[in-house]
Amino acid sequence: MSNLTEAQIDARLARLRATPSEVQLAGGAERLTAAVILISGIVGTFSSIGLLMAEKQKLSDPDAVLLCDINPLVGCGKWIGTWQNEVLFGVSNSVWGLAFFAGIAALGLALLAKARFASWLWQLLAIGVTLAIAWVLWFQYESFFVEGSLCPYCVLVWVATIPLFVTVWARSLQAHHWGEKASHFGRALVRSRFVIIGAWYFAMIAFTIIVFWDRWVIFF
Repeated sequence: MSNLTEAQIDARLARLRATPSEVQLAGGAERLTAAVILISGIVGTFSSIGLLMAEKQKLSDPDAVLLCDINPLVGCGKWIGTWQNEVLFGVSNSVWGLAFFAGIAALGLALLAKARFASWLWQLLAIGVTLAIAWVLWFQYESFFVEGSLCPYCVLVWVATIPLFVTVWARSLQAHHWGEKASHFGRALVRSRFVIIGAWYFAMIAFTIIVFWDRWVIFF
């Protein structure tokens, strides 16, 4: 027989129902949510720094062999200096990515330290990750159908942005940051978030294999 108390049973039921806790309603986050935000920020920051270093090396020596250039299919060298890499005001995507993901990492660290933020900040965060996922989808289109190659650092950004997008929207909706009515949808997202993230990863991997099917054997 279980020795769980009534309070412990209620807490488990609340987690199963994805009922927002007092901490979440107050603008905080559970440790898992904070960890996802922090890790996504760290991975994105690492990728942005890696791409910045590659850009610096390539611009100083156009004939340099970059660490990220694995073969004609997988490499970042061909993207450096292209318009796709300097979409906003002629500034490299890696600069914007570094600023964004460094902020995300700082926010995740603060949440892990039990910080509380106003609803407007959660709303801004949700809008920010939406713009980030829109960039990911656009760059995937450019990678698959226009340039026909994959930038390793960009792929890492894709990997980091997907769970960040799903988690932020699920948790912000669940915690009433978009209104109480939207919390019902948020709770459903929270319950299925790992399925959504896993399915998204699977679809991305499968799509990549299919699109470049006739080139994998040649370059690997």
